[in-house]
Amino acid sequence: MSEMPALPELVGLVLLDGIAEPRDPVRQIAAAERIAGELSTLGESLVGFFVEMARAEGCSWTDIGAPRGLSRQGAQQRYAPLMAQLTIDDLIRTGVLDRFDDGALGCLRHAQGRAQRLGHDAVDSGDLLLAVLDDPAGLAGDVIRALGADPAEVRAALGQGADDDGPAAADGLARPAIGPDVRRAIDGAVTEAHGHGVAVGHLFLGLLRAPGSRAGQALTAYGITRQAALAQVLGLAGRTTGDQA
Repeated sequence: MSEMPALPELVGLVLLDGIAEPRDPVRQIAAAERIAGELSTLGESLVGFFVEMARAEGCSWTDIGAPRGLSRQGAQQRYAPLMAQLTIDDLIRTGVLDRFDDGALGCLRHAQGRAQRLGHDAVDSGDLLLAVLDDPAGLAGDVIRALGADPAEVRAALGQGADDDGPAAADGLARPAIGPDVRRAIDGAVTEAHGHGVAVGHLFLGLLRAPGSRAGQALTAYGITRQAALAQVLGLAGRTTGDQA
């Protein structure tokens, strides 16, 4: 195992933080607290990463919690907030998104880029819905129109402005984490795929599994529910289903 930063190294970071200004011992305390917070957050993200990896490999919350004396619910409550600190790239590395096709991954990256450009700490469901609506295949827009709504009005309900259509990347800005509503949409999309590859349509349905989220509220305000959208998605895909869950 590589060595962890020693105290003298961390002290040096604090001293360097204000090297261009007269020494201020009170300000140095604030700098030390900031660095300590960053280390704590990094450690939590490390744990979250390996919990995500275990989940991707089929471990249940019961499997994860039992060695730690935690119930299934206790393990989920303890570790879910740590998992929410991960980015799209982190989820790719853990294997969580292995079944996502290029279109679905592109939507997730597009949503991340939008949140990044806007300086947000996390990608929320509104960012993801806008990315799904921007998908070149246009499935979400077709579904919304088929249900008697206008995709432009849904965009407006999410507060998308004319300056929101910039590039997907933002140099010099930290990549935002995956917000809890987006994480639920990802899990919902996997469920919707029933063991098959996850496509953009599954992400759209995954968003509708959380009607209380920002995206869910924007859609349900126009009468777009998961059941109604599911029928349209399957119709557009040219197949029938017995799934009415």
